[in-house]
Amino acid sequence: MVDVEARKRQVLEVIAEEASVDPAVVDENTTVSDLGIGSLDLVELIFKIEDRFQIEVPSEGPLETTDVPVFTLVDHVIKLVDAKAGRASASSAG
Repeated sequence: MVDVEARKRQVLEVIAEEASVDPAVVDENTTVSDLGIGSLDLVELIFKIEDRFQIEVPSEGPLETTDVPVFTLVDHVIKLVDAKAGRASASSAG
């Protein structure tokens, strides 16, 4: 079984790398813009996420604005990865 927390860490690492921050500084209230990621940087980040996780991120949804909490973005990416793999996402509760 794939460890959900490990996958979340992988996504967070991609985001933190794009923002040039330590993933440890990101908490549940940190937004993408709090990390210094603007609109154009968000587009670049989405391309990196798509490439890294071999998914297609829709243009609508939680990834279309920089005021989205980072962990909402992480959960969304995990759901897309799970959907592509054909498995139910453990992060879909709630």
